[in-house]
Amino acid sequence: MVKPFLCFGSAPRLYNKIYYYQWYVDKHRELGRTFVSYTGVTPCITTIDPEFIKEITATQFNNFTDVFDIDFAPGQTTLDVSRGDTWRALRKMMSPTFTSGKLKSMMIPIENLADSTIEFIAQKVKENPEIDLKPMMQYFSIDVICKVAFGMDTKCRLEEDPEMFKLFTSIIEDFKFDTYPKAIIWAILSHFPELLSKLGFWPASMLKMKIMTKDIMTERQEQNIKIEDFVDRLMEYKKVAELPITDEMIEAQGMVFMVAGFETTANTLGSMCYQVAKHQDVQEKIVEEILDTIGSDEITHENISHLEYLEACIMEDLRLCGPATEHDRVCVKDAIVKGIKIKKGVRIQMPSTAAHHDPEFFPEPEKFKPERFLKENADNIIPYTWRPFGSGNRVCIGQRFAMMEMKIIIAKLLSKFKLTLTEKSGLEEQMGTFALFQYNTSYAKVEVRN
Repeated sequence: MVKPFLCFGSAPRLYNKIYYYQWYVDKHRELGRTFVSYTGVTPCITTIDPEFIKEITATQFNNFTDVFDIDFAPGQTTLDVSRGDTWRALRKMMSPTFTSGKLKSMMIPIENLADSTIEFIAQKVKENPEIDLKPMMQYFSIDVICKVAFGMDTKCRLEEDPEMFKLFTSIIEDFKFDTYPKAIIWAILSHFPELLSKLGFWPASMLKMKIMTKDIMTERQEQNIKIEDFVDRLMEYKKVAELPITDEMIEAQGMVFMVAGFETTANTLGSMCYQVAKHQDVQEKIVEEILDTIGSDEITHENISHLEYLEACIMEDLRLCGPATEHDRVCVKDAIVKGIKIKKGVRIQMPSTAAHHDPEFFPEPEKFKPERFLKENADNIIPYTWRPFGSGNRVCIGQRFAMMEMKIIIAKLLSKFKLTLTEKSGLEEQMGTFALFQYNTSYAKVEVRN
């Protein structure tokens, strides 16, 4: 057990002084796969035990449906914080957005945006071959989300839409607790959730995206515009939605689509660029696979499905540098899991990064070894140990979309350029991030391939 201090709960309390994910890596090495702590006065079970996690997120899901033990106002109730029947209704509403047919229609504009991004990088290379690829991937991710979900032709990838870029990145900044005042405020809110319920979970910068979603809906309705994208799906659902779903709640889903599809993707792409620059043998294997599988043809959503080694590299990068470092559940009904009695209200923390760095799950966990995730080695991966997208019934709804998007841009990038390390290369981790792995820059020398 991590002993609590009065009503303030157990450590960690001041996130500005720690690397959040590393704290859990260290604690699990010290205390084992499962330990107990307190978040404020709420008892918490923290676990990386795959059998325990399977019970929580899948087998006994009905006993652990929620992420928070509080209800938010309709305008703040997004899919990822919704509860019970509200979550079920929202999940049912949003799932058709990610069917195979819908994904296929999304990939063509993504290909075009990837090509445009690569062309822009090629122009930057002429000025200076040493490039920070993190913002390039952020630009690309923003343009993709705006285009395929909201029908907006933003131009962040050309550095011509600074206001949109500022809006997206300000949200990430708002979720950092890198100063004492921010850390103390978050400690109070997280330890006393009734305050969080009244004040709201999402920052003002994110609520602007809800307003933007509503404005797009209004414009389409007035002008009778139909694009068959995410916004159209929300508009259709408004016509038939019943309680507990409200119009304001439907409009709020634009927030989570934008944010969930932005920094997590950009973060993974930036760290992936670093990994292939660092491991030249891996980079050349990816290029060889592209040449052998696709040859001189255009890289498209149809032929990237055959790039199995590239996919394994992305999965290994998500293991080492996964942007989301934890997913949580709350017990909504008294339950027994692996002989442990769990009362209603107990929080379950499942640190994914701690599991990803456990040598019993992933031998030599600090090494970048994509071979772990090749199909012939699939039996070596213990279920519920690799969880960059969460697990079970509430696994990330956009997982396939994100993987396809990342495969397209990385395949196009590496078929055009060779990446090598420079003195500025490296992922400098940031303190003060809650359940996120974040870094600011990902420098590499970028050279056009023959």
